[in-house]
Amino acid sequence: MNKKIIIVLLLLLSTACELLIKAPEFKGIESINFMQNKQGKLVLVANANYHNPNLLGGTFKVNEVKVYINDRFFANLNTDTYKVPSKKDFTVPLEVNFDRGYFKKNNLLDALQSALNNKLKVQYKGKIYYISSGINVPYTVDYEQDVKIFK
Repeated sequence: MNKKIIIVLLLLLSTACELLIKAPEFKGIESINFMQNKQGKLVLVANANYHNPNLLGGTFKVNEVKVYINDRFFANLNTDTYKVPSKKDFTVPLEVNFDRGYFKKNNLLDALQSALNNKLKVQYKGKIYYISSGINVPYTVDYEQDVKIFK
């Protein structure tokens, strides 16, 4: 009889924790830029900004976020796990290696149009997971921004 009560209490506690833990609040993506890494390759770099409203910290896992450039699939963004502080703002760095032949493979006219307009439409779509106290809270990402090619 005592085991049943303990199991019910654990289930109730688990459910209460799930209701108390919220996904971090997405504040936006900033500093989307093209940079050159140490190997001389072009890299698309951005910072995703969040606020964690929870009393407990946790971890953040970016899982299969797809990156689109000018509405065409570009790459999957899979990153490491990041520590999330409690009750604070935090930033998750996003990096994707840029294939210089991308536009040649997809559409030369699109590349010329982007160069003339000096901008690319960059989109991030996928799921990010906030993990705290063993509870996994999914967060959907769907963000779009025009980025200048030449500064």
